[in-house]
Amino acid sequence: MRNTVENDWTTKAGLRAICILTGMGHRCGYVGIPKGHPLYGVEYHEHSDALREAMERIGNDPIGKRGVVPLFCHKSGECPPDVVFDVHGGITYSGGGDGYPVDGDEWWFGFDCAHAGDATGSSLFPGGVLRTQEYVESECESLAEQLAAITEENSKTAQEAHP
Repeated sequence: MRNTVENDWTTKAGLRAICILTGMGHRCGYVGIPKGHPLYGVEYHEHSDALREAMERIGNDPIGKRGVVPLFCHKSGECPPDVVFDVHGGITYSGGGDGYPVDGDEWWFGFDCAHAGDATGSSLFPGGVLRTQEYVESECESLAEQLAAITEENSKTAQEAHP
């Protein structure tokens, strides 16, 4: 069975998003950022100074929906997307230009709904919750807002540094 794009839309934050139903029976969500965004080309586990303000803001906030492994294993002082962004199971994908999840010029950050507690169409995690298309779309909207905020924060910081 192959992956099916269930929705390809522009989020309220103005970023492209994709909801995919995988051949394994679970969904994944992706939000694309354009060239020029401070995180364009940054891998999901890679430090980025563009995330420093966001990292300071989350400080001692609850874990939220993030994956716990990146939270507990990242190096002190580093600010990777998979630690900063609060989305279902954490960011588990980044990439662009290779046609995945769809063709386009965006750099994608994605998450999947195949974690402990999630159900899939296979027996990978029996007894969990099957995440609906609406749920994944809502998570994409949230991720898009968080990604858009990084652009705004970096623009504000640049203006303050060079009045």
